[in-house]
Amino acid sequence: MEDLDLSDHRVTSEVHVFSEGESLKNEENIVISSFNFSLPPKLALSATHNANQETTADDDGDLLVCRKDFTPDFTLSIKHHINTSLDMVGLQVWRGAFLLADFLLHSATNEDKNFKIFHDDIVIELGAGTGLTSIVAGMVAGHVVSTDISKGNILSLIETNIEQNSKWISGQVEAIELDFYNSNYSDKLVSLIENSNLLIAADVVYHDELTDAFLSTLKRLMVTGRPKTAVIALEKRFVFTLADLDIEAPCYDYFHENLLRELNAYDILQLDTSQIPQYFCYERVKELVLFKIQNKSSSP
Repeated sequence: MEDLDLSDHRVTSEVHVFSEGESLKNEENIVISSFNFSLPPKLALSATHNANQETTADDDGDLLVCRKDFTPDFTLSIKHHINTSLDMVGLQVWRGAFLLADFLLHSATNEDKNFKIFHDDIVIELGAGTGLTSIVAGMVAGHVVSTDISKGNILSLIETNIEQNSKWISGQVEAIELDFYNSNYSDKLVSLIENSNLLIAADVVYHDELTDAFLSTLKRLMVTGRPKTAVIALEKRFVFTLADLDIEAPCYDYFHENLLRELNAYDILQLDTSQIPQYFCYERVKELVLFKIQNKSSSP
């Protein structure tokens, strides 16, 4: 791919086209959007809404009983930018974040003994962006570390969204700097990485140089401390290439090729997304893909 100045190209996520955001005074290009979701019936949250039976009244004053297996729609409020330069796309919300969120909710309640999220798990999200997926991870895991670069107020945006949605979080979620281009991590982050068992990332593939840095980081973290599983969600983005005079997904192809080469010591499985229930309201297009990476010895 040709070298390009990422700051010269502005992009808008398809998610924002179909969502209605509340504009903020004195904050141009920034909105707060509400994203609706439901929950697996078995999932209990330490939140103001819970899975226990509650009694409420209807318009006539008659008592209504909320059954334990009833899962109404809930809402996450996420502060984000409407459009950004290509190098700051983490300030937006992308579809891969919702697919990964669906997977996390499903994995907390499914019966698959080969992969399940438990409340004492430590989860590290790489390139967390707005923090949406980290917040969902905080619903099912005991400790979530939401990492991204310390640039463009990304970390403060994550912290704002964590606080805004704290009622949904049953464990601890915190934002810490992690730059794919810098392996000099804080002592605190190193300790958390060593004790983590799940790495997650969504929508971090949009430029080959960044892909190289991401895979290098992922490879380093996978061998740090406890055995880990990594789950990566992304969307194939097709463009017409002059080189081949055809419609291709060059960024995805580059990522996939290098993923298989750089992490060939692991089992890499592309998951069947049709088997993952959809809990968030978004367009789950066929271009969305999900990879699970784990030690060969722990794979089925």
